[in-house]
Formats: sequence, C-alpha cells, structure tokens
Amino acid sequence: MSKHQVVKVMNRNILTLILSVFLATLFLAISLVVLKIADFTKALIIAGPIPILLPYDINFINLIVIFAIILLTPYPLIKYLEYRRKRKVELLMPVFLYDLAGLVRAGYTVPKALEMEAEKDLGPLTDLIRKAVTRITLGESVSKALNEAFKDQTLITRRFIETVAEAHESGGRAVQVLSGASSHAARLEAFEEEKRRSMKVYVSIIYVSIIVFMVSAAFLLFFNTALYGTMKEGGGIFTMLLTPEQLRGLLYYATLLISAPSCFVIGKIRSGTIVEGALHLVFIYIAIAIFYNSIDGIIAMLLSLFSL
Repeated sequence: MSKHQVVKVMNRNILTLILSVFLATLFLAISLVVLKIADFTKALIIAGPIPILLPYDINFINLIVIFAIILLTPYPLIKYLEYRRKRKVELLMPVFLYDLAGLVRAGYTVPKALEMEAEKDLGPLTDLIRKAVTRITLGESVSKALNEAFKDQTLITRRFIETVAEAHESGGRAVQVLSGASSHAARLEAFEEEKRRSMKVYVSIIYVSIIVFMVSAAFLLFFNTALYGTMKEGGGIFTMLLTPEQLRGLLYYATLLISAPSCFVIGKIRSGTIVEGALHLVFIYIAIAIFYNSIDGIIAMLLSLFSL
C-alpha cells in the first residue's frame, strides 16, 4: 500500500469516527434539549466524596443506549467488514498455493501461473492477484509486485505471498517451495479453525452470564415490586426501599456496564481485536434495552401467576 493509500484510509477512518461522534451527539442534544424526553427530576444521589446525581428515568437511559449504538456502529462495522475480507483472502491461500504449484509443475513460469490464476474466481483474492499481474506486466519484479498488491493483508497472507516470490527466484525448486507452502497453509488453517471452535465455548459462557444476570434482575425486580407494594402503607423501614422504578434504573445501568467489557473480550477471543467486540456490544445493548423496556409486563405476569 502506497503512502497516498495509507493517508486515504486513515482519512476515511477519521472521517467515519468524526461523523459517528457528530451524529450521536446531535441525537442526544436534540432529544434532551429540544424534545426534552428525559425527566431529570427522577434521579438518585449516590453518596461519596463527590456526590453523583444518577438519573433513573428509563427514557434517559434509553437515550444513552441509542447514543452508544450510534457512536459504536459505523467505524467498527467498516473495520469488521475489512477484517472479514482479509480473512477470506487468508482462507483462500492454501487453494491458491496448491493451484499455483500445479501450474508450475505443468511447466508454466510463476508469472504465467499468476496470470492464469487471475482468470479464476477466487473471490477477493482474484482482485489482488490481478493487481500483482498488472504490476508485473508493467515491468515490476514479481517480489515487489506481490508485496505491493498484498501489503494491507494479514500477516499470515503476506508471509505466504513472500514464498511465491521466493519460488520464482528459486528456479527449479519452485514446485517444492510452493507445495510445501500449500501444505503448511492448510495445516495452519486447520489449527486456526480448531482454535476458533474451542473459543466458541468461552463466547457462549459470556453470553449466558449476561442472560443469567438479566434473569436475576427480573426476579429481583419482581420481589421488590411485591414487597414495596405490600409494605408501602405500613411505613417505617420499608419507606427506605428503592421504588421499583429506581431499582429498574439501577439494574439497567448495571447490566449495561457489565456487558461492555464482556463484549470486548468476545471480540479479542474471536478475531483478536476489540472491533468485533463493539458490534457484539451493539447487539447486546439492543437486547438489554428491549428487556428493560418490557420488564414491567414480565413483572405483571409474574405477579398474576403468584397471586393465583
């Protein structure tokens, strides 16, 4: 990737981040200042060296969730799609190297074999091969053309592309070099696939833990609602209980807070970056918002069941 291309990609990423922040901030400002959706009279004071005013109005918390979703979605989505494209190229490397070795074994030179591979449908890999072939046709060396065409790909892909250049320079050993690289790529991909399967267990555990917390929150709210409704008229110590609305707000905050690091861990486990974790967080936040906005109906249903 040239210096101009690097600057172009960086500018696009920065522009995406700025646009996300602007849209999220604009949405929050319009909702709070213009539409006045949130009720700030519904707030708890958290005691401490610096008292914190914590709004428990569900409309305010919903606005925070939507703000986070708008802020987190565009840039991570673009980066994740780029990652998926690079990952597809990496997955195609064993087939590409195997086919290349077969063509060289049949008597074709590495540049000619690359031209023939460029005619095949290898998904995103085809465009990269064509770029390399174009550079070779214009007079660049095979090594430089391949390095430039695959410069922004994953480290594993770049390492295997270097073996193609080495095969070209090795002369009579080209078939041996390409065959060895193809076998190694296949073994490496099998290992990566096995690792991803084993990591799915940990991802499932994280999702289940969030669901368990939400179910526990539902039962806690149920008991609080039943107790508060029964004891409200008695006064005394029970007047110190959090109201169901206050407790719902606190649990809503708590679920959002514990979900964030968990989702970023999922991203690191699955793809090695937190970008995918941000997309998981968006999905989880949508589920959490739906849950807490419909929890009154769940509580009413539980109360009716237990009153039978």
